[in-house]
Amino acid sequence: MALKKLERTKELYTFKDGQEVYLTAPSLGQIRNAQNAKNETEQLIKLLVDMSNGEMDEAFINSLPLDEVARLSEVVTRLSGVNDTKN
Repeated sequence: MALKKLERTKELYTFKDGQEVYLTAPSLGQIRNAQNAKNETEQLIKLLVDMSNGEMDEAFINSLPLDEVARLSEVVTRLSGVNDTKN
């Protein structure tokens, strides 16, 4: 019997102007795909496009102020479990 795909964690992100987007925790495949990017900024952009299911595109992300990108980066880190220090 084949296993069902696990439901990934979702988080509602609210931009400063009130717009909202759901971000879904990245899968291993999405992280691997993002690692093919040239630098960390491109990795973040690829992950945000994937995690928003395409609601955010590269042009939109590139137009964001840096403080908004920093807030989004914190969400990506949290949802991807990068800082998970459980033993």
